[in-house]
Amino acid sequence: MYLPPRNRLMRWIADVGSELPGPVQQRLRSYFYTSKIALVVGAINTIAVATVAYFRTDNPVFAAIALADLFLLVTRVALLGRVNASSGPLFACGLLWAGLLGATSALVVTTADVAMSIVALASGLGAIGGITGRNFAARRYAMMQVLIIDLSYKVPFTSVYPEFIPLILVQTMVFVLMNWSIMNQNRAATIQAIQGEMESRRQSVTDPLTGLTNRRGLEEAFDALHATGRRPTLFYLDLDGFKQVNDRLGHGTGDIVLREVARRLRDVVGPHDTVCRLGGDEFLVLAAQIDRRAAQRVGDRIVAAIAVPFAIDDNLSAKIGVSIGIAEDGSTLAAMMLRADQALYASKTSGKGCCTLFREPDPALGTAA
Repeated sequence: MYLPPRNRLMRWIADVGSELPGPVQQRLRSYFYTSKIALVVGAINTIAVATVAYFRTDNPVFAAIALADLFLLVTRVALLGRVNASSGPLFACGLLWAGLLGATSALVVTTADVAMSIVALASGLGAIGGITGRNFAARRYAMMQVLIIDLSYKVPFTSVYPEFIPLILVQTMVFVLMNWSIMNQNRAATIQAIQGEMESRRQSVTDPLTGLTNRRGLEEAFDALHATGRRPTLFYLDLDGFKQVNDRLGHGTGDIVLREVARRLRDVVGPHDTVCRLGGDEFLVLAAQIDRRAAQRVGDRIVAAIAVPFAIDDNLSAKIGVSIGIAEDGSTLAAMMLRADQALYASKTSGKGCCTLFREPDPALGTAA
């Protein structure tokens, strides 16, 4: 979603910060897809200026620009919905729009129509203000738009009044530096806000002790998995003997063991599986698209990994085990947790240190494994 342009040149122009984390880049790029009203208002402004210029001058070029701008507006609005495609066409159309506005301004200046020139200048300055305040996420892209619009007025003006060239050059340099500074400030503040929001979001779904997903994060992972239509498998883990380690060696040692358990679980399960600390010494693992045999093998590997003694320091180690209940399918996470908990109880009553897959109750016996 919100992918960078494929073309190397366009990717350089529309770069939002290759040094930034991928999710931050994605958020910055998304801003160009959420400015539909500003895009439409800007296009209406340029179409109106070109249309008025046409009626004042009878120059068909202005009519052609207005029609091209209208077609471009329809294209740009359509591109806003293509969030899973390359963003290159969207940025290219933005540059083309700036070019049409610039062409209008340049042609108006050559007509020597003072009133129309003032209107075109005001239109261009308004567009530049909007670009600086809205497109700052991609600074090169925004600055290129600004220069296209700004120079399209100044170049023909200085060709008529060359005595103003030194002043225009100084003014343009100051103008560019000022706009670049404003965009840098806006971009820095936006990146800081995005990173703060993402960190707050990360903390809200993360267990602070182990760094694993918490219950809220697991619920979101389950909803996302369920939405894809893939079949979920849930492992409900309860550590055997952890309370004794915690009581005998202290809570500090217990925390070390819990963090190491979290690390071992990450190593055992698949890269796309979700590992959650439910609380205390209870953990959950949410996996997708594995059959009963594969689930049993994963459970056995977890049991073997947790059974390895935990080295606390050079002279101290702790040994615990784990019992696991496994549930497959389920329309809700709560229903799966209930089934997995029943299977976990079966593991506990079977001597601990093993994993049990949930089975529906046998009508004849009235029991479930």
